[in-house]
Amino acid sequence: MAEITVALIKELRERTGCGMMDAKRALEEFGGDVEKAIDELRKKGEVKAAKRAGRETAEGKVAIAMAGGGKQAALISLSTETDFTANNDEFKKLVQGIAEAAVAGQGDIAELKHPQGGTVADAIKALVAKTGENMQLGRSSLMKIDGDGFFGSYIHSDGKLGVLVKITGGKGTSDAEKALAKDIAMHVAATNPVGLTQADVPADVIAREKEIALEQAKQSGKPANIQEKIAEGKVSAYFKENTLLAQPFVKDPSVNVEQHVKNTGAGLKLAAFARIKVGEA
Repeated sequence: MAEITVALIKELRERTGCGMMDAKRALEEFGGDVEKAIDELRKKGEVKAAKRAGRETAEGKVAIAMAGGGKQAALISLSTETDFTANNDEFKKLVQGIAEAAVAGQGDIAELKHPQGGTVADAIKALVAKTGENMQLGRSSLMKIDGDGFFGSYIHSDGKLGVLVKITGGKGTSDAEKALAKDIAMHVAATNPVGLTQADVPADVIAREKEIALEQAKQSGKPANIQEKIAEGKVSAYFKENTLLAQPFVKDPSVNVEQHVKNTGAGLKLAAFARIKVGEA
């Protein structure tokens, strides 16, 4: 059995809000497996949901670059060991250069030409040698618009969280469209949706939520057919809370995100999004 460390208990408590003894007991029951411990706590109704983020051990930055007259966009992340290095201007310049390389090229980002010279991999190695810190390319997202459309973007003040949203059916030139792009990007940053629609949610995530919902419903003591309906309601609520188009819009919860986009302009459609945070898988 894995050792139940203080760090494991702390992680479980941060992700669920459960008490210390509940966290310790659940971890002991599942040999230190945090994900299984979370599922068990949820099945017992001791926690409604859990933060999806895993351990955030890395420091670093994200960067966004646009090209092709605003029709191409890239969001990338680069991690390092300390916030001291991550907040250095040289590191920030490296990260921005990687985003520019990603939006301008094709193929493996590490092999693309970096604006500072050589490949992206070469530029990273050079700064690693200078700082003595390990650096790793993290997640990235590349988007392209064919025809009418525009991007919205947001980078949090600490530089560790970035969002891109793709909206089609407009040119992005009106004040309303500009505000929409910014507001939706900030909404994504705040809510961390698992997908654009239910169809984008991985099958294993859906199966997991259904299993947890059924276990919670069984505790009601009601007949099996009623339990099924309770579980269906819980899964439906999960999709409403966690898929972007169905989520209540943060700035006006009386409408969901999809309706807010439609209300902003006829023909506008939220087509895609990407949310990347340093340290998250």
